Amino acid sequence: MSGRSPAARAADPGALPDPAARRDPGAQRGPAGPGDPAGPHGAGDRAAGRDPGGRLDPAARARAALRAGRIAAATAGGLALGKLVAGQLGHSMAVTASAVDSLTDLFASSANALAIQLAHAAPDRSHPFGHAKIETLATAGQGLLIGGSGVYLLVEGVRRLLSPEPLRLAAVTLGAMAAAALVTAALVAYLGRVAARTGSSAIQADAVHYRTDIAANLAVFAGVAVTYATGFARVDGVLSIAVAVYILASAGSLLRLGVRDLIDTSAPDDRVRAIEAALDALRVAGEILGHHALRTRVAGHTLFVDVHIELPGDLRLARAHATSDRARDAILAVEPDAEVLVHIDVERDEPA
Repeated sequence: MSGRSPAARAADPGALPDPAARRDPGAQRGPAGPGDPAGPHGAGDRAAGRDPGGRLDPAARARAALRAGRIAAATAGGLALGKLVAGQLGHSMAVTASAVDSLTDLFASSANALAIQLAHAAPDRSHPFGHAKIETLATAGQGLLIGGSGVYLLVEGVRRLLSPEPLRLAAVTLGAMAAAALVTAALVAYLGRVAARTGSSAIQADAVHYRTDIAANLAVFAGVAVTYATGFARVDGVLSIAVAVYILASAGSLLRLGVRDLIDTSAPDDRVRAIEAALDALRVAGEILGHHALRTRVAGHTLFVDVHIELPGDLRLARAHATSDRARDAILAVEPDAEVLVHIDVERDEPA
């Protein structure tokens, strides 16, 4: 009942204003004062693709997520090249292993950037619900790719443990790993902010695996420093194995994240409770008699919500439809980017 376009809803004499217009504080007011959110700052937010609360609109989210994916890929490429050169010059398998990890990050982030671009494409005849799950598929693929690199590093670490080689050029290898840790930390902070503002599972996955890279870089730095200080060359092999195990654990978490959305897992409990609270407020206010069969599912950056509301059987159709719109708007107030479908049911004698 509540899936019509804003124009169609505006033409309905029983319909409410479009929720986007209702959320615009300046839509029905005169000139704003200095402290008014619809004033210069609110206008600037809207011009930048944000509502006054600072949340990006869908087009701005797509641009921000795509830009973040490209920045992550470029950063990973630079880190891979720097570590590879340092590892070869210093004869450090641990540093070279870290370079291979960054190389897989380059491919993964590049795939993410492409997936984000495709996921935000408009729905079409073949995909009427959109393409959001492309992002989720990229997340799962990223987990598989990172897992493959972890297996390779594990094998190489065991080989270096059995046949150790002396390390050289301490300043080069240690400097490369310290710089890599700092650059990666800055990238993680940036990706975390973008993921929070866009809801992109692909960017969230990038942030997760780059966060593990920080610890891996610091571990390699400490181990190589110990090797130079003590001359015990097998530490390099042990570190390679440790980094490989860490990478495999990270790959497992990304696979779980991707599979969760691919099998239509419900939204987290706190988000479901917020939706139920919004509907309960309508019941308390006498707008609806109750609700049942609330279902949610997450697909990439999109939350789908399906719910049945209960209304008196003698209610006129126009009023029932307007009430369903109010229920939809109440849900959108707590989940502004959700795709909401509200079904109208006649009051039942027995609860669901």
